[in-house]
Amino acid sequence: MAVLHWESLGDRPTLIPSVLVAVGMAVGAQTGLSDSAFLGAAFVLAALSFVASRRSGAHLALLVAAIATGLAGSTLEAATVVPSDLRPGSAVLLEGEVESVDQRPGRSRVDLQVSRVDRQAAHFRVRLWPAVTALPGQRIALKARLKPTDAAANPGEREFSRRDRRGLRFTGTATPASLVVLTGPSWVRATLETEREALAAAVNRRAWSSDGAHLYLALAAGLRADLGTELETDFARSGLAHVLSVSGLHVAALGLFALAVLRRLVVLVPWRRLRRVDPRALAAPGALLLVWAYVAFTGSEPPAVRSGVMTSLLLLGAVLQRRSDPLNALAIALWLLLVADPSSIADLSLQLSVLSAMAMIVVAPAVRALLPSTQPPAEASRWRWRWHHLRETVLQTLCASAAVMAVNAPLIAGAFERVGLAGLVSNVVCLPLCAVVSVLAAAGAAIFVLCPPAAGPVLWLGTSSCELLLWAARLFSKLPFAAVTAPAPPGWLTAVFLVGVLAFALSHGRGRWLGLLAPAAAALLLVLPRLTPRSTVEVTFLAVGHGDAIVVSAGDQHALIDGGGVPGGADTGERFVLPYLRRLGVDHLELTALSHPHPDHALGLISALQHLPTDRLWLPAGCEDGALTKALRAAAGAATVEAIELGHPSVPLGPAVLKVLGPPGDRVLLESENDRSMVLELVHGEVTFLLTGDLEEAGEEHLDPGAVTVLKAPHHGSRTSSTSGLIDRARPRFVVFCVGRANRFGFPHREVLERYQAAGARCYRTDLDGAVTFKSDGHQVKVETFRPEGDAWRSARRSNDAR
Repeated sequence: MAVLHWESLGDRPTLIPSVLVAVGMAVGAQTGLSDSAFLGAAFVLAALSFVASRRSGAHLALLVAAIATGLAGSTLEAATVVPSDLRPGSAVLLEGEVESVDQRPGRSRVDLQVSRVDRQAAHFRVRLWPAVTALPGQRIALKARLKPTDAAANPGEREFSRRDRRGLRFTGTATPASLVVLTGPSWVRATLETEREALAAAVNRRAWSSDGAHLYLALAAGLRADLGTELETDFARSGLAHVLSVSGLHVAALGLFALAVLRRLVVLVPWRRLRRVDPRALAAPGALLLVWAYVAFTGSEPPAVRSGVMTSLLLLGAVLQRRSDPLNALAIALWLLLVADPSSIADLSLQLSVLSAMAMIVVAPAVRALLPSTQPPAEASRWRWRWHHLRETVLQTLCASAAVMAVNAPLIAGAFERVGLAGLVSNVVCLPLCAVVSVLAAAGAAIFVLCPPAAGPVLWLGTSSCELLLWAARLFSKLPFAAVTAPAPPGWLTAVFLVGVLAFALSHGRGRWLGLLAPAAAALLLVLPRLTPRSTVEVTFLAVGHGDAIVVSAGDQHALIDGGGVPGGADTGERFVLPYLRRLGVDHLELTALSHPHPDHALGLISALQHLPTDRLWLPAGCEDGALTKALRAAAGAATVEAIELGHPSVPLGPAVLKVLGPPGDRVLLESENDRSMVLELVHGEVTFLLTGDLEEAGEEHLDPGAVTVLKAPHHGSRTSSTSGLIDRARPRFVVFCVGRANRFGFPHREVLERYQAAGARCYRTDLDGAVTFKSDGHQVKVETFRPEGDAWRSARRSNDAR
């Protein structure tokens, strides 16, 4: 492991230009300027640098030209053409090419590059639910209802800036029955898909378990769709999540293994003229062919392509008998990836892949240099030398694991609100097994494509190795502190952290320790707020589209009421609820409640409980034990399940008290599931929150809460609820409507809004305000909204009322 320093970076001609192109692409789509302006600036600056090449500072113009090139590429990628008469929410006929299809249990979607809308020329991308029966590369036509993509609406929700970079302007609901396939996929895509399906069938016949088969297929063919949530969670907690996607480990292991095997075969060929040629030069082209065939077979994901380029440069160096510099190789790989797909600069998998490679090249040697190293004397025994090599390998692996974990920590915390610690040990222990599994996966796929009957033993060995890897991942995931919750750092803090780590790795002498002050300060800024005890009660109504999801944080205790959900659509628990809870530092719930068993309340709750344990699960008394409630009970695991109705004892929650106001014990006349919703009242001193589920008129007649501070509008503000009688009895100061933007029901209905406003209530809407948080000190409440659109809407309504 060679230690690098600042001055050595200038000896790598591709490094700085590639980094500057990446910087330009990182901000290009957000400037609002045209790609032509940036391309012109890049050309002028490059020409100026060439003309004034003998003058000092001329190279600076070339470096600025690299930034302008990145800006141009990113802006060009984000360019879109949308017909002026396209109205969100209306049914339109789309024509375009399928880019990707994601079919998973409970979730299916398709990304479409649109070229025509209602027979008008267009150019943008759209994400549709549910997925249709089509393959990537096919041109299709179908009807869909579109709505514009929105910025994040909740704290902790990931900003999908990649959507803007790729021109992903709309999401929508597809009508599968209207699908018309215009052209088939390319011969290459169709062949690959056929071979993947055949391989999947063969692996499933030989695997010991379905999880083992799914893991093997994820590595052999890039088929991650069948990986269960529980399996992915175990690998994430164990620090082995990188194993689940084809990346540097798998491609590099295959390349080195193929080179070694082919080199040995070349040596065994009895032809004297071959003795004059370096066998590595003859073996490298074959290894290179296998590497890129594997990358293509597994879907050509950015991390695999990055590693494929780096491995290719290594093999090319073997042919030319020249050593490939890893930093140069990384820079070339990054440049090629960004030129092919500028929007991939915002892809988390590519970011983690590049940073991991950089950590192993730059940071790991600096960490290893801190540890003492002694070599045995030359006359030492062979066993002593072997022990020395083994110890050094373990130390280098440990240092590389620590470096990768440290460099990736802010990005992982930003994406998942947690950081794994078990990976420091699990990667050292499991690295040989991971390499074996990677080689067996690639070899099994290659042999199966060439000769399916001969692949049987390799497939059996591969799936058996996957069983061992599964066992190890589950073991490490159960270690104490295997993964800890961590707040998402802002972008500038992530930059400070990474610059500090690089300053430590590349500096000389004692001054290098000053570099660690930056990451230490960044970590301290994130951790200190979580060490401060909470004395307030916070109730947050999350924006989950059409549905309810309410988080109650009372002191250090937390409750979740409903979780949103759309059948076949986005997972609201994974996308909205869990990121918010992780941002709060919640790793355990005292109480989870389902107001009533409808998908827009239950689906997100199910997925949330698959990741987060709860002590109690409340279900409304009398609800049928259908598919939703069964799935919820299963997700709750060992939680105490209770059927709740009026008269249930109040439950303390931190400094607050949770009371049950419904459903009533006599429910004979309540025919609707909505009217049998669980109704809860949270009391904190003089402040009360009334959470009404989807009550309608019949259910509201049984409710007499008295005056409340905050009311969750029943049934999303439909005209079948929020009767004048309930409003008169509750006299709410604040009302929250949990509704989706441009929802097809038209919620909240205008007459309901006017009814609340006439009663003097201040109205909030999750479609406009985003998440709405009320902070109570027991006497007053403070309201915070995540988006500013709601303020403009309230001001406009007040102006209309004044007229």
